[in-house]
Amino acid sequence: MEASFFSGRSDRRVAETQSDAYHAMPVKLLAAKQQMVIDAFRDGRPPLTREDIAAITNLKLSSVCGRVRELLDAGRLVVVGTRKDLATQTKQQLLGIAPKAVA
Repeated sequence: MEASFFSGRSDRRVAETQSDAYHAMPVKLLAAKQQMVIDAFRDGRPPLTREDIAAITNLKLSSVCGRVRELLDAGRLVVVGTRKDLATQTKQQLLGIAPKAVA
């Protein structure tokens, strides 16, 4: 059985394998992917879902979700609303750049 840990930054439960993968990722690469997510909001785009960001950046959805969580925790992105996915009938968070992050 896999052990669970809590992230010190977000107070969320993370699996041991998830924690290992995060710490194995080079900091330089991590920052580049975060910048790709931020760049998806340039050119006056409206709020985006994680799936929208994945389509714009050509990153895997799982990678986008991790980078979005980090950027939300850091205060660089904010949740600005929700919308219903027509295919799955579930709510999706709409994300935008935090006002202080626009510089």
